[in-house]
Amino acid sequence: MRIVCWVAFGLIALASRPATASDVETWLDAVVLLTTGPGLCAGVLIDDTGRVATAYHCLASGRRPRVSTRDGTSAIGRVVATAPRDDLAIVSVPELAGRPPLALRTEPPVPGEEVWALGHPYGLAADQSRSLEGVLRWSVSRGIVSAVGTELLQVDAAVNPGNSGGPVVDSEGRVLGIVSRKLRADGIGFCATSSSLEELLASEKRPFPIGGSYGLHVVALLPVSLGRTPSLGAGANLVLRDTFVVQAQAAYALGANWIAVEDGLVRWTGAELLGAARTRVGRGRFSTSFDLGGGVGIDASRAGGVSEGNVWTRPQPLTWHPQVYGRIELMGVALRIAEVRNGPGDWDLVVALEAGIGGPLGTF
Repeated sequence: MRIVCWVAFGLIALASRPATASDVETWLDAVVLLTTGPGLCAGVLIDDTGRVATAYHCLASGRRPRVSTRDGTSAIGRVVATAPRDDLAIVSVPELAGRPPLALRTEPPVPGEEVWALGHPYGLAADQSRSLEGVLRWSVSRGIVSAVGTELLQVDAAVNPGNSGGPVVDSEGRVLGIVSRKLRADGIGFCATSSSLEELLASEKRPFPIGGSYGLHVVALLPVSLGRTPSLGAGANLVLRDTFVVQAQAAYALGANWIAVEDGLVRWTGAELLGAARTRVGRGRFSTSFDLGGGVGIDASRAGGVSEGNVWTRPQPLTWHPQVYGRIELMGVALRIAEVRNGPGDWDLVVALEAGIGGPLGTF
């Protein structure tokens, strides 16, 4: 009887043993790196046919992702299912068939349970310095389950940009969730749950036909002609499948009153509504987008002067103008060159510098 008890105790201890460094190395072999445009995300192999689970926001651009493994294998994947509301997507990569996947855990986790987050935090920085070679990508952080919500799993394992789409696993290497987002605070990360992932796999939902991202940007409008003055402003942008862009912005000329008094009249581009077709070249940090489009601008102006010892300025009626433009964006900063039509045969050249504010605010 004593021998039977010792054997049973040994089996229980073996089944509940803590994860080892060797286990983590095995898990990381199932993690992949995804690049579509300038962004970088993670994913995880979930079956031996080469299907990869990741976050939907990593693929909202609609472009086919390049999927790379730890040993250097690389292939172009195809998005086969999406659940934007759950921030989940499935990518098929037949070239990765036969590689060991990570299993999905069916029973829900409990607060306090130990977990590991696998991915590529700040993975783009790994290309910026030789001193960072071999770190950031395919890295791991450890924590616990902080809370279990109806739709999201909260963990305190460190997750950062580049972890998105990567797995959070339990001590047996089973996938509990897919990293979705974090708050601007330490130790508060959120994952789409493995149960939501199982529902997506069972439903065989087709990729969402329309999607993209939206965000905010700042802009400086620098006219080349003498008839206008520079203006500074901010705007919003909407990118549909990384192929069509709509943006609206408003700007104001700093010191407009003083310029009006000195010159008699000051004019600037006060608002714009623009649309363009986009093409993209390259992936990763140096991915570059090119836009060609047009739109409508609204000119604001003020008249001013000095009369009878009084300094005065007053706003003038708004006018509008059509324009055509080309735009190039690299690493979040864009240069836009526009030809603005003031009247028959009267064109102005305006150069705009734009910079995104904190990257995309969200996806749809």
